[in-house]
Amino acid sequence: MILLEVIFWSGLFLLFYSYIGYPLFLIVVSKMMSPKSLRKREVERWTTVSILIAAYNEEKVIRDKLKNCLALDYPAELLEIYVASDGSSDKTNDIVRRYAEKEKRIHLLEFPRTGKSGVLNKAMACIKSEIVVFSDANTEYIREALINLVKHFSDEKVGCVCGRLIYRNPGEIVSGKGESLYWRYETVLKKMESRLGYVAGANGAIYAIRRELFEPLPAGTINDDFTISMRIVQKGFRSVYDENAIAYEDVAPNMESEFRRHVRDAVGHYIAVYHMIGLLNPFLGLRSFIYWSHRLLRWAAPFVLIVLFFVNMLLLNNLFYLFLFILHLGFYLLAVVGLIYVKTKNLPLFMYVSFYFCNLNLALLLGFLKAVMGKQKMTWERTERLPKNV
Repeated sequence: MILLEVIFWSGLFLLFYSYIGYPLFLIVVSKMMSPKSLRKREVERWTTVSILIAAYNEEKVIRDKLKNCLALDYPAELLEIYVASDGSSDKTNDIVRRYAEKEKRIHLLEFPRTGKSGVLNKAMACIKSEIVVFSDANTEYIREALINLVKHFSDEKVGCVCGRLIYRNPGEIVSGKGESLYWRYETVLKKMESRLGYVAGANGAIYAIRRELFEPLPAGTINDDFTISMRIVQKGFRSVYDENAIAYEDVAPNMESEFRRHVRDAVGHYIAVYHMIGLLNPFLGLRSFIYWSHRLLRWAAPFVLIVLFFVNMLLLNNLFYLFLFILHLGFYLLAVVGLIYVKTKNLPLFMYVSFYFCNLNLALLLGFLKAVMGKQKMTWERTERLPKNV
């Protein structure tokens, strides 16, 4: 009985710490940071920059992406734009080729279908600029995005800079509301982690690194953005966040597409644990602490939830634990109701929060099983988005 209670409360503490305790810790520590460590930077030296866009069958968005890149506020003579096509079979290559004929800063790199990590490895071998900005084909940058990324590299200790991704939800789908809410929560964490010098993973839509710090991605890598940025952290370089380096991206048009994306990301998370095993070392100090707190404990949540549920069942002879079990069932019931009414645009906040939380952890669980069984394809399919006029 005592052992079961210890397991139950330990699991509950881990969940509380991962989602609430760690953010509270960051709030306290952030307020203790000196003004000098939080000072705003300006570009001290204009350096060469390359935007690298890995693309697979992006004919619907690649034209707008190239226009967006060309309109960015950065010295034209220092900016190059590379589209690394992963065996695209639609009109993506033709569109980029036509732009490249008119604009010498645009380069098309055509590769056979190998998967994103393989294409990035090959593309990086062709790039000579000091700074590389990684982006997605469906991401729209504000004009000042590059300047706000590059200015941080005036600090030689900074190896990676992550920008701010804002999700748009033109169709007002419920899963998209959950995605936007969760991403705002993640953004707050990144902002506070940045004050400590180590953001726990960049987002592939908008982040920049020193090219010299890039290491070829291991075979089987799915979350290339996380692996690239955290390897730089593992080397001892700072990884910071700039909330003014803004990019916009639309959420997936339906719950099914969003869920498949989360499952694929989850597979990548667990593969990354193996590739980033060095960061588990507690003697790395703050770098390891942030990695454990923000990432590893979050990825362990599905298994903690399962253990909590069954241990709670074994404690039902106690009225207090019976009450907790009723709350347990009520939370999952809200998630089920949310699933049933997921097409309803005015679903109450408390309902779609419980639905999204369970949906996200189910994706993690399935991702773990796929990673263990080696069932996830290394190549990727583009996530369809709603038309702009929706």
